[in-house]
Amino acid sequence: RGEAGAEPSDWPVLPDPSVPLINHPYSIIVTGIGGTGIVTIGGIVSMAAHLEGKGVGVVDMAGLAQKGGAVYSHIRIANTPDDIHAIRVAAAGVDLVLGGDIVVDGNKKVLSAIKPGNTRVIVNTAEFLPGDFTRNADYSLPTERLKRAIVGSAGAGRSNFVDASQLATALLGNSIGANMFMLGYAYQVGALPLSAEAVERAIEMN
Repeated sequence: RGEAGAEPSDWPVLPDPSVPLINHPYSIIVTGIGGTGIVTIGGIVSMAAHLEGKGVGVVDMAGLAQKGGAVYSHIRIANTPDDIHAIRVAAAGVDLVLGGDIVVDGNKKVLSAIKPGNTRVIVNTAEFLPGDFTRNADYSLPTERLKRAIVGSAGAGRSNFVDASQLATALLGNSIGANMFMLGYAYQVGALPLSAEAVERAIEMN
């Protein structure tokens, strides 16, 4: 954060994070609810990988996305296209989870893909009430239980919780930028095997 009165151009430059080497197909699962840009993240990541000459595969599972249902995007990045033999991420096979919604991120489909001590999980803690609240006026999200389940699967040192919706609204004026904010967060913690230049170029192209 810059000092009071300082222009952004005067702020100290953050060091570039160490980008993980791809010695195997790097697996990413992006989760969230329909209409929040989950599929867009897959498009940005795949284009950035393509620009770097890497192999990439994406499969989107939208389901009832048009009704605010759960959305999953499975992404595999490799040094060459020939290194990718399957796109859907198997059990205990994910390297990075970008959780746009903690309820979706905390279900068995995602938790079973986490490999303890290996998977990095980044979760948006903003609460989006599911349809259950229409039948129960006292319904509240089991946020703390979901956090415990995620930490129990990935480990405390590999789990990151951030209110991306609030931060995106403060920075950009609209919470729709939350998932792109989380992609940048993943890059800054060294969990995205792509360069900032390639991601920024992919955003410009899309």
